[in-house]
Amino acid sequence: MPRGKGQIWDHFWEGEAANASHRRAYCLGCIRNEMSKANLSDKETLALENDTSFKDACQKVHSVLGVKTSMVAHILGGTKACRYASDAAKTLAKRLRGKSQGKRERSDDKDEDEDEGSGAKISEPKPSKKHKAADRVEKHQSKLKVYKGIDIPFSDKEKKAIQVQVARATASARLPDQWIEDPEVLKLMYMMRTKALDVIPSRKVLGGRLLKEESKRVEDELVERLEGQYVTLTCDGVKDVNKDSLVGVSVSADFKPYLVQLYNATADKKDGDSMCNAYETMIDSTEKKYRCTVVALGTDNDGGSRAGRVKLGIIRPWLFLFPCGAHQGQLVLADYFKCCPEGAETSEDATDIIGWLNNHGYVRVIFNDVQQEQTNQVLKYLVANLTRWTTHSVAFLRLEDLKEPLQFAAFSRRMAIIEAQVGRETGTKGQELRAEAEDRLNLIRDDQFWKRLETLNEDIEPICYATNIMQSDRARPDIVLLAFVGMFQYFRNLPLSRSQLSKAMCTRLEKRWKGFDQKLMITALILNPYEKVARFGPKAGVDVMQIDELVVEMYDKWINRPMIDLDPDEEESELEHRRCRRTEFSTAFLHYFAGTGAFKNWERLKDKFKDAHGDDPLIFWESMKTNRDVYELVDFACMILSIVQNTAGNERQFSQVKLRKDRLRNRLTTEKLEKKIKLAENLRQQHYADGLRDIREARKNHSDDRVVQLLEVPRYDQVLSNPQQDDDYVDAHVGRSRRHLLVNSRRKWRLELKKWTDEAERADQLTGDNTVPPPLPESSASHWLPRSLELLFGRDDQQLEPTSSTQRPRRERRAAYTEEQLYMELLAQEAEDEIPDDGALEGSGDEYEG
Repeated sequence: MPRGKGQIWDHFWEGEAANASHRRAYCLGCIRNEMSKANLSDKETLALENDTSFKDACQKVHSVLGVKTSMVAHILGGTKACRYASDAAKTLAKRLRGKSQGKRERSDDKDEDEDEGSGAKISEPKPSKKHKAADRVEKHQSKLKVYKGIDIPFSDKEKKAIQVQVARATASARLPDQWIEDPEVLKLMYMMRTKALDVIPSRKVLGGRLLKEESKRVEDELVERLEGQYVTLTCDGVKDVNKDSLVGVSVSADFKPYLVQLYNATADKKDGDSMCNAYETMIDSTEKKYRCTVVALGTDNDGGSRAGRVKLGIIRPWLFLFPCGAHQGQLVLADYFKCCPEGAETSEDATDIIGWLNNHGYVRVIFNDVQQEQTNQVLKYLVANLTRWTTHSVAFLRLEDLKEPLQFAAFSRRMAIIEAQVGRETGTKGQELRAEAEDRLNLIRDDQFWKRLETLNEDIEPICYATNIMQSDRARPDIVLLAFVGMFQYFRNLPLSRSQLSKAMCTRLEKRWKGFDQKLMITALILNPYEKVARFGPKAGVDVMQIDELVVEMYDKWINRPMIDLDPDEEESELEHRRCRRTEFSTAFLHYFAGTGAFKNWERLKDKFKDAHGDDPLIFWESMKTNRDVYELVDFACMILSIVQNTAGNERQFSQVKLRKDRLRNRLTTEKLEKKIKLAENLRQQHYADGLRDIREARKNHSDDRVVQLLEVPRYDQVLSNPQQDDDYVDAHVGRSRRHLLVNSRRKWRLELKKWTDEAERADQLTGDNTVPPPLPESSASHWLPRSLELLFGRDDQQLEPTSSTQRPRRERRAAYTEEQLYMELLAQEAEDEIPDDGALEGSGDEYEG
């Protein structure tokens, strides 16, 4: 009686004879896939064996020998399993393979038992002559089977570790999930280890389970890092490749930005009420999820965002709200071109020359040859990038550096350049190209153009330098304030010949200053122990009472968060506790401002402390935490000076959005995109911590001497140390009398401040009690802020002014190379083939990476 077919044949179709004993077997799953009927079961598929489509499918799929081992191997696979086999087929195949392995193990155990029992003394029949002959045959020990190095299989623990590392590598290198299934990648891994394909995850596992597990790890670490901290929340929007409006929400803690949410806001309204509701949702979800305290919110300053901030300030008055400081720097640059038509025209001419050189290869080669002859090097013609606001200054400074070789080439090789421009063109087109080349060459040879370019560079360099400061991750409110005041002082001090531009720019800067939270920024400046009121001008008109009132008001704003779920008795107790804290804070602040009590040695040790620890005010306040008398002041100062007043972190995260969701990966969901960005940021920080990635040094586009001059804000504290000094001396940077520059006629309030400081020191020596505040003078005014930049930081109106721009100190020549310029050269090389031939300049695709 012939043997019946095994159960495995329920999942295969019996085909033609393969040999005298077996027939070919066709997988029903593969047949079903070729028939495009994936919803059928194996039994339903087999019922269609007489259909033409079934037979055509059999012609297209591969068959295996109709034996159990071959059929099981097809379903489970040696290196790659069948993707279309049914779940029942896979379950049966695994069971059959397990039985086969079990039989082999039992056979080996039986052989071992027989060997162990051979030494027992039992009655056995005498061996025959045939067996005696076999015993006389020389026997060899069997060979021990070992794996080669690349053939060693992986353990379960190694498999899990490898899969996790694949997920981390995918996120870190910004790879798409399908890279892991690329045939060439699989070949590479197989060459390194033959068992690698057994542990490498599939694309779905990589972008599914593994990404979720790593995302959970990142979220847990972020919760641990942010728990209990004061954070600054910022948000901004960007459009992805699908033109969807994405909103990124980040928090800054210890001056490091962390993405906490990325969502699609295409359908959301952008009016003030809607934005206010969105901000409330962001804050509440962040505080609940990460168990931190949001103390400040920063956004851009468009209509809906600004209106939403104003409404939020009414609903939640304990929050500090501000527009992005870095965006304000960009807007000031736009203001400059509006106020200075000559500068705007010069900028267009310079951009036109740069575009002309980059867009015409034959012309550029001639200019490069002249560069090589004169300087033994060839510098690129840098293009300003719309997404990197400081590159306008860098591009125009590079063009000014190339003035001599450009003018020499325009004079000595004029005809060669024109012929390279025209080429074989004739007629009207040839005449247009010739006229274009002659216009550019005449502009290059025009000395007036280069003088205007020099003036333009002097004007926009402080703006771009301030923008670079205000877009850093450590842009504290006091730093943003001094950078902004530095721009104001530069344009305020323009010579009389440019008084119209000076007046227009000061008006524009005053208007933008009104949009800032002045109280926050002035408080941060006062709480900087290296500054206090040293930068205020003689017209500031402030006294100690007003400063104390301002800082205490900001403290009250911070601690007066709503009391939730408290009964009347508990609420009254909490209010009394807050009043005690307020008194303790005010006392500590007055001691700090007067340099008495716990701060009596600061002025004497300030220089040594600065030499040892730098000028970071947070280090000073952290060192004061051990003094219980000033704890409230220390906690408040650390919070204020930890606020980052920009949304630059969001901008850098948006760079990741555009890199990871491009036209080839435009179906990537926002949820998965958020997880990938968070994981990449986490891995990047781990690389820095482990020393696997070098921390890029800050780009240096300005000489040290030039930096001192760019955003100089005069210090007026010399008056406090010697208020009766009337001797004139000349400031080396400004070139005019410091007497007129500082306090020649308006130093009364400075003298009063000095007088009060001396009285406070005497009172402190008499009492010796840090809990008793120094005596306060009478206040002269009830309201101090808001106040204009002119009143806060302006000088005496009777100051002397130079009569021409030549009397201003000329900026020193910069080095030919800076890191920013080298980076821009690299971008220019990458985009060289994409520059349009018609001379039109488009924003390059560069994305800022911090």
